[in-house]
Amino acid sequence: MTEARALTADSWADFESRLRSYVRRRVDPASVDDVIGGILLRLVQHQDDLMAARNPVAWAYRVAANAVTDHHRRRASERQALTQQAQVQAQEEGAARPQTDDDEPSAAEDLARCLIPLIKNLPAPYAEALLLTEIEGLTQAAAAERLGLSLSGMKSRIQRGRRKLKAALLGCCAVRTDRHGAVIDYSFRPGGKALRC
Repeated sequence: MTEARALTADSWADFESRLRSYVRRRVDPASVDDVIGGILLRLVQHQDDLMAARNPVAWAYRVAANAVTDHHRRRASERQALTQQAQVQAQEEGAARPQTDDDEPSAAEDLARCLIPLIKNLPAPYAEALLLTEIEGLTQAAAAERLGLSLSGMKSRIQRGRRKLKAALLGCCAVRTDRHGAVIDYSFRPGGKALRC
């Protein structure tokens, strides 16, 4: 009886270690413990289904995959809500004070707002890589780890994504830069695909 319990404890420790590794590759480090806690809670709440499953480990990994997906959806909803709240607050503050010429966004800031829709229209691997590194601010190494890629694979994906993004941007806009490459002005190309920002 003691041996059976020890084997179960060892198996459980091994599963938890593999589960932690699985989650760590898919979410940001600060969220790993929360996501694992949610997965374990789901497994306990549905332990009858787990025991009845033909392959309990595969069933548990499906629960884990769903929990990771839920985590990313929740984070995206939170970011969207925060962005909307910041926009409302900025509009309220803008209405409370007179506007000056200094309040007008630069051409670079104006154009930057249009990049996210352009990035999202790229093929999925490139969009995902650019959103993680350029928009969420992850390092290339952290993004590679999250997506289960090698660092060189991530760098290659980002470079290709940037080239595709540049081609998409220049397909709809004529961009004028200074000698340092900073955007100073842009205009929509006649017949180009309009930006939806």
